[in-house]
Amino acid sequence: MQEIKVGVNDAGQRLDRFLQKHYMTLTKSMMYKAIRNKKIKVNRKRCTYDQKLQEGDSILLFLPYEFLETRQKACPVNTGSIDVVYEDDDIVLVNKPAGLLSQSDEKGLQDTLVNRIQYYLYQKKEYDPQRENSFAPAICHRLDKNTSGLILAAKNARALRLMNDAIACHKVRKVYCAKIEGTPLWDTKEVLCYIKKQETKALVAAEAKPGYKEAHMHVKVLKRQKQYSIVQIFLETGRFHQIRASMAYLGYPLCGDIKYGYKGSRKSYSLCAYHLEIGDVDLPIANKDFTIPISF
Repeated sequence: MQEIKVGVNDAGQRLDRFLQKHYMTLTKSMMYKAIRNKKIKVNRKRCTYDQKLQEGDSILLFLPYEFLETRQKACPVNTGSIDVVYEDDDIVLVNKPAGLLSQSDEKGLQDTLVNRIQYYLYQKKEYDPQRENSFAPAICHRLDKNTSGLILAAKNARALRLMNDAIACHKVRKVYCAKIEGTPLWDTKEVLCYIKKQETKALVAAEAKPGYKEAHMHVKVLKRQKQYSIVQIFLETGRFHQIRASMAYLGYPLCGDIKYGYKGSRKSYSLCAYHLEIGDVDLPIANKDFTIPISF
């Protein structure tokens, strides 16, 4: 028999999802069978797989130990520093540099923004993987590897849940700045097109087509030079490579964005999530806005 005490960062999860995170050798079929046969109980009572856990609950598992091998909880390693823009007990807001992955990809690279944040909190003794059953500090949204700018990260499960809900309800406003090739004749433009992800590139269509999703954004020209312009972009939707593909579709690819039609010699594009506005959310960061300087 094994017992797990549900912690504050585990509360609110379904029983089956919690167990899947915690145990690496407990298969879904074995877990559901054990729940049906009362081999898994919550607070010594019969439970259901979709039962929501509460802080302080006791989960009892009457199963052979070979099915109860927990996932290894390695301590984060130091792969680099982070630029903290704002921090409280629930949230840390960081400025991600271009060239750094937001989170691990299929290659399993360790130097990511998530790992750096976890190491930062580990050093501050605000995160200890050995004391957590299922939670690790996580980012609430992501930026592409070569996009710089503001990213929100949550220190606890409640903050992550509330901030994810706020983002889904459009209570978090992200504004981007980009350096584009060419000089648009217009000052502002509403862009409505349709985007489909095809492998590592976004395809753009003017009208709705099967497999394409609506992509909506607003563009404002901030500065014009002879061969390039600086524009501000506000997204209404968040499609794959939306800014890069949409600007190329308009005839103004991002400077350095060879994938989407830039013809110059630069190999890294200039795109930054430079402004963030937080709306009504039950966290200390509510109703605050942040702006970082642009370096291009």
